[in-house]
Parts: sequence; structure tokens; C-alpha cells
Amino acid sequence: MNTITKFFREQKILWLIMLILICTSIACHALPKTADINWETIFSLFSLMLVTQYLIKINVLDYLSQKIIDLANTHRQVTQLLVLLASFLAMFLTNDVAILSLVPLFLAIHHQIRGPFILPLSLITISANLGSALTPFGNPQNLYLYNHYHLTLSNFFKLSLPLALISLMLLVVATMTIPKTSLPKLAQTKHALQPIQLTAAIILLALAFAGVLHFIQLTISTIAIFVIIFLVDCSTIGQIDYGTLLTFIGFFLIVGILGRQVIIIKIITHFLHQGTQITYWTGIMLSQVISNVPATLLIANFSTNIAAIFFGVNVGGLGTPIASFANLLALKQAQVHDWKTVTGFLFVNFSFLIVLALLTLIILK
Repeated sequence: MNTITKFFREQKILWLIMLILICTSIACHALPKTADINWETIFSLFSLMLVTQYLIKINVLDYLSQKIIDLANTHRQVTQLLVLLASFLAMFLTNDVAILSLVPLFLAIHHQIRGPFILPLSLITISANLGSALTPFGNPQNLYLYNHYHLTLSNFFKLSLPLALISLMLLVVATMTIPKTSLPKLAQTKHALQPIQLTAAIILLALAFAGVLHFIQLTISTIAIFVIIFLVDCSTIGQIDYGTLLTFIGFFLIVGILGRQVIIIKIITHFLHQGTQITYWTGIMLSQVISNVPATLLIANFSTNIAAIFFGVNVGGLGTPIASFANLLALKQAQVHDWKTVTGFLFVNFSFLIVLALLTLIILK
């Protein structure tokens, strides 16, 4: 009973999406259709969430984070290592997981060293968002685009690699503004990794990537992952965030209803037919108000300009707190409530958004 109560209390975004879905259905006089749900994306998310939760449970992420943090000697190095780690983890385990793993670690370190707060928190979040853009499975919008347009891995990397390189350059430059003051000795936590658990984790990761990248059938890889985790540690299955899966299903249903409305079709089609740059800016602006995942679902229904959509929604994950789920998660994890911190977070995000958006236009031309 406590678990159910906790679920209802913590899933505010899910309930908001359900409310929007109901209101959209009533306003448009249309019922949701299960055909609007991209089940490949849902299965991909489910398999990755299962694997990620298992990695968290056996302390792989904690172990990796602690080993890298051990290398730091200054405030700047702590930020640089966390930023690089956020980008790396997001490439393979999604931007949300990178935030959930590293923001608590950053808070623990900050409690001991009392260094800069707003800029490192903002850069870690930005790094998770931009690092996740490199791979098809780094974030939900990439998963959807990869499946929706039936992209090959080489075609996807032709889009994502230039963005990743530009993003990394900007992040490295930004970390140079962090003071190089020395750190006190940080407390060490031992995280023992069992060989059997580590072997299982490697197998699970291989299955997840093989399914997402279509090397094997996605349903087969998802079932295999579910069965292995059930046999190895069945409690993991009950610990993943099913609210996130339901939220994305809600997104699909809302976009499906809106995508069938004649007036919306005319407006979006008019904008998206104006050219690559208009499609690109539409992706950025729409992401700021409805988040980049639903923006992707909506725009992809009316355009085949893959490059403009990809750059628009991935760059558009920067900016407002709702532009990307990772932004909300970072603020929530850091328990940010005061306006000074929120304003600073927004300032850094929008600064990156403006600079990166202008630089990305060069790639599109």
C-alpha cells in the first residue's frame, strides 16, 4: 500500500500528462488510439531501464563514478570529470540515468568541499542532454527518430557526431571558468563488484544494445533481458520507474490526437514546408514549451527532414526546465527551490542554447 501511495505522490508529471490527454481528447472530440503508440520506442526504453536499474543495484555506476572522482585535485577538475562522466553515461544509459546517478554524487562532494554550485550543476545537466544526443539509445527522441525513419547506425552518427564534438568543445571552455582551488581530502566509499553480477551486467548491456540497434529482434532482446533479470534478481523488475513508460505512452496518445486535427496539420505543415531552417527552429521552440520528446513525435508526423528535426529537438533540450526531462530531474535531485539557483540554472542553459543553436546552423547549411 505504501508503494502505491508513493507512486501516486511522486508521479506528478504522469498525472499532468494524463490530464492533458483527457482535456485534449475532450477538446478535439477524439479518443486515443493504441496505434499511435510507437511500441519499438517503449520496448527499447523498458529494456534499457531494466538494465540500468540492475547496474545501479550492483553499484557499477557508483564504482565508476568514485574511481573517476578519485583523480580530481581541484574544483575545476571535479566539475570537468563529472561533466565528462555525465556525457559518457548519457551516451549509453540515457540522459535521465546520468542525472539520477551523478547529481547525488555531485551533491555529496559539494557538501564536503563547498565549491561552486549553480554552474557545475548546470554543466552536468547540459552535458547529460548533449552527450545523450550522440547515440540512438541516449535519449527517447533519438530512439524514436532512429526507429521512425529506419536509420542505419552510420547515417545516425553522421548527424550526431558533429553536434557531439561542438558540444564537447563548448562544455570544456565553460568548465575553464571554474576556480582551480585545491580540494580537501574526500571521503572514500568502497563499492565491491561481484564477478558474477558484472558478467550478467555485460550480457544484459549487449542484449539491450543489440535489440535497440536491430542486430536482433527487439521483442526477443527485451524478453531475454526480462527473463535474465527475473532469474538473477527479480526485485529489480519492481524498482524501475513505470511512471516514465506510462508518461511516454501518454505523449504518443496526445500527439496522435493532435496530429489528426485538420487545423493543426495545416499550421505545422505550413511551417515545416518553409525549409530546413524553419523546421530546425520549430523543433527548438516547440521543445521549450512541450519538451523535446513530444515535440519530436509531433514534428516527425509532418516532415521527413531528419537532420533539421534531429538538431532542433536535441539542441532544444537546453533552455527551460521542461525542455528536457533531464532538466527537471536535475532540479528535483538537487532540491532546488530558491529563485537565485533556478535563475542561474536558466541563464547557463539559455546561454548554451543560443550559442549552440547558432553554431549548429552551420552544419545544416
